[in-house]
Amino acid sequence: MNQRVLFLIVIHLCIALYNCSDNHKHINEDDEIKELSLIDEYLIKASDKEKSKEERELLIEKAVSIYNTLSDDMNKREKTSKLSAAYYDIDDQESSKKMDKEMLRLSKSINDSLGIAQAYANLGIYYRKKNILDSTYFYFYEANRLYTYFDKEQKFKHSQYAYHHGKVLIDLAKLSRKVKDYGQSESLTIQAIEKFKKSGNLRYIPLSYNNLGIVAKQSGRYKDAVGYFEKSIEYSKNSKKELLYLTQSYNNIGTTYKSQEKYDAAVDYLEKALAHKDFLKKNPKRIARLYDNLGYVKFLINKKNDSSLYLFKKALYIRDSINDIVGISTSNLHFAEYYQYKGDYTLSKKFAKRTEQLANETHDNDELLQTYEFLAKVSPPSEGRQYAMKYIKLSDSLTKRDNLFRDKFARIRFESDNLQKENEQKSQEIQEVQNQNTIYLLGMLLLVTFIAFIIYFSRQRTRYLAQQNKIVEFQAAYETETRISKRLHDEIGNDIFQVMMQYQNDPHDPQITKKLNTAYNKARDISRENSEFEVDETYTEELTDMLTNYTENHSKLILRGIDKINWDMVDKNLKITIYRVLQELMTNMQKHSQADLVAIVFKNEKNKLLIKYSDNGIGIEQEDIKSKNGLRNTEKRVQAIQGNITFDSAKDKGFKAEIKIPV
Repeated sequence: MNQRVLFLIVIHLCIALYNCSDNHKHINEDDEIKELSLIDEYLIKASDKEKSKEERELLIEKAVSIYNTLSDDMNKREKTSKLSAAYYDIDDQESSKKMDKEMLRLSKSINDSLGIAQAYANLGIYYRKKNILDSTYFYFYEANRLYTYFDKEQKFKHSQYAYHHGKVLIDLAKLSRKVKDYGQSESLTIQAIEKFKKSGNLRYIPLSYNNLGIVAKQSGRYKDAVGYFEKSIEYSKNSKKELLYLTQSYNNIGTTYKSQEKYDAAVDYLEKALAHKDFLKKNPKRIARLYDNLGYVKFLINKKNDSSLYLFKKALYIRDSINDIVGISTSNLHFAEYYQYKGDYTLSKKFAKRTEQLANETHDNDELLQTYEFLAKVSPPSEGRQYAMKYIKLSDSLTKRDNLFRDKFARIRFESDNLQKENEQKSQEIQEVQNQNTIYLLGMLLLVTFIAFIIYFSRQRTRYLAQQNKIVEFQAAYETETRISKRLHDEIGNDIFQVMMQYQNDPHDPQITKKLNTAYNKARDISRENSEFEVDETYTEELTDMLTNYTENHSKLILRGIDKINWDMVDKNLKITIYRVLQELMTNMQKHSQADLVAIVFKNEKNKLLIKYSDNGIGIEQEDIKSKNGLRNTEKRVQAIQGNITFDSAKDKGFKAEIKIPV
């Protein structure tokens, strides 16, 4: 009987304790709801742009102090996102980044995949504003990887993340465009457009088509570029930014027609943009750009037309009034061209030097390249050659930088994707490790070969610099290294990766050995193509052997006049350029032309060395020539030594090039 009473007492005590605990839980829940509401109140007040930055910052800090008392859960994670946005809105980037890091930590702790993806995207925006390209790409790519995983697993509804995924994709596309990876940029932009359409939020579609237009224009696909800019206009209709995209697209279409030398059409579109004066008055930088572009096109149409000078002055006046340094730099370069035509070389050079100074201040390398090219033309020969060398050095520095970032981006993609696969397949990899040893050994052998090439050519470059100490010769070694690095990465690195993946799928696939042999042959060909050559007594033999090697298997070479040139009187820098330009033309012939007859003729003509190249291959459309990287490179090389090169080709009518170099 006593035991029964004791049992009942214990039961009642447990119930009482449970009720107390449950009541305490409800009190805590009520308190948290109040705290969450208070955070929202502070953030709403902080969004008032009428308040000073200090007042807004104080309100956000009050919200943060409450936030710090909350438990780690979804409600807290949502407030983290709002706090990050609030700091971003008052331009406190470091505090915004701190909240993004906190959101990443919190999202991982509560297993919130959408929160993790959004935190990665926010961190990408932070590094984008800091212009730290590799970190920007890393965080955007991590966000993209997660969103792509959501597509595959169908874990969430598209409406929950498609719009955010589209924003990440367009940011990745703009990064790829920035480092001239145009194919990747175009692919990512098309994916972004699909995401925006799925989300139902079309806000960024005009921007996406604008990016496609810029990519097409920079790739020399002018008709596509105009079509994309027109799409940007179409999708911006009835939106808040309709006039922004309309004037921007008209300007872009105008400059595209300018690049095609369709000057009348260019003028039409630039004047269409300028017709929206009420909108442009609020955007002085844009109206100045339009005046300057219109003036330049009119200058190209008729250099005697004084209206171009009026428009140049009008643009510069506006740019001066708003301290638009980049715009002022462009205006000065256009004035330089104008006064060059007028024959006032002193004034022309003065404006060009001002552009050089401003472009250096703003790190506008594209403008600086144009300026060096211009100064090389208008300066005395010795000074002009110095500017030509500056042009070469900067051009190749930018090429190396773009290649470096493209490689970094590829490595980020590879490492990120590889890490995901490792996590998914860890148990399988342990069981298959013995079988994989063979393929990894082969991969390592090729990788060691890859590294050996890089080390060898790096040492060669160092030795070469120590011996010569001349900027053009530095350029030759530097270009060789860059080209080899890119080919090794694109042609051999990718082959190795494909073989490794193929082996994982089927270790007995007979294609594996064949592909390894192909990779080996490519490495051997690269070594042969990029060997050093003499520029002294044996230069004629070196040049002849190189040209003959390209035609020994599949075509006939006709070589005339090479022995009639007094090569001893030709500058070493010119010899290097001639060798590399002809090598580029022969490489183009071997890869693309399908020619069975190649003729190269050398002549001395009025203090100039004339070289004529022709083949009977399949040719190329004239408008497609500028989109070929190799042919653009030959043109830059020849211009750098104050020569010129002209191309003549048509589909199925062979290919011709004429080079004139002052000697």
